[in-house]
Amino acid sequence: MPPAIDRRTCLSGLAAFALTTHVAKAQSGQAQNSQARTAQAGRFDTLLVMEKGDHALSFYELASGRRTGRVELPGEYPHEFAVDRAGARAYVALYGAKSSTTPGPGGDAVYVVDLAARSLARTIACAPFRRLHGLRLDARDRLFVLSEDRDVLLGFDAPERAERPDRAMGTGGIKGHLFSLSRDGETAYVANILSNTVSRVRPFAPAESPRIAATGLWPEGNALSPDEATLYVANRRSATLTALATEAMTVTRTIPTRGDVVRVDCGPEGDLILANYAEKSLSLLDPALKETATVPLGAAPVALVRHPSSPLAFAALEDDRIAVVDLDGRRVQGTLATGREPDVMVLLPG
Repeated sequence: MPPAIDRRTCLSGLAAFALTTHVAKAQSGQAQNSQARTAQAGRFDTLLVMEKGDHALSFYELASGRRTGRVELPGEYPHEFAVDRAGARAYVALYGAKSSTTPGPGGDAVYVVDLAARSLARTIACAPFRRLHGLRLDARDRLFVLSEDRDVLLGFDAPERAERPDRAMGTGGIKGHLFSLSRDGETAYVANILSNTVSRVRPFAPAESPRIAATGLWPEGNALSPDEATLYVANRRSATLTALATEAMTVTRTIPTRGDVVRVDCGPEGDLILANYAEKSLSLLDPALKETATVPLGAAPVALVRHPSSPLAFAALEDDRIAVVDLDGRRVQGTLATGREPDVMVLLPG
């Protein structure tokens, strides 16, 4: 039986966002453009949500808050996923564990989901590589998946038809959990939780050894700047955010955070969103890394995604809700009720 959707709250939040007038900016062309864009936000969009506890990928219509489809996946705790450029397929990593601190062998498969048919199309076997977590697609839809237990980055040149990985590169770290990928797919930056390092890996240059940098204790969430010259890394146990120069692999700046930042998102203008797990909030930072606002959420955030064409963001919360955040108004505009343990999200524009 599908979970109850908090439609009234979600609808009121999205409607409020679409109709809100920012008085202080009302006479500027920038504000008028922003309002025009936000008036369209949520009308025809679909939010894909990985519901780890239900082992399913669900489809939510943002305008109504209704769940319009669900693909149940085999195995325990499917987690990270990505969608190809055409919006035709989603690739899902089977992590096989509740969290990074949960013991056990973990999963060894990648699921290919047909988004039009809303069904599981096929499974790519990846054994002996297990605890598959971080997952990214490059601009050519080549797939890269991180094996946490082997500390290996797997590559699939044509994942829509692959039966096995095409390549595997050692990361040079221990317990690689999340990574960022250059748009051309030539470089990956892996955050290694237990070795407290970040590794630069060249998947198509097998003779090049990983380049290692130390950023802080328990690095996890990370994101590339728009020009890919800087990698921002959240160090959970150091309670810091590090700016790492990607060419030299040297730390250029470190600032304190509110503690236990689990995810980092960098926007097209270079502004950052930090998901503060312990404080149950989001921090908004300008490109100079100055905190401009804090948005209380009421529950711990575990994942983030931005709307691609309007100042909306979505935060998956531990209490089985998604917060709809107005980045201009710097507040939560509404919530969406989900299945158990919502996590990674992808926004499909209508």
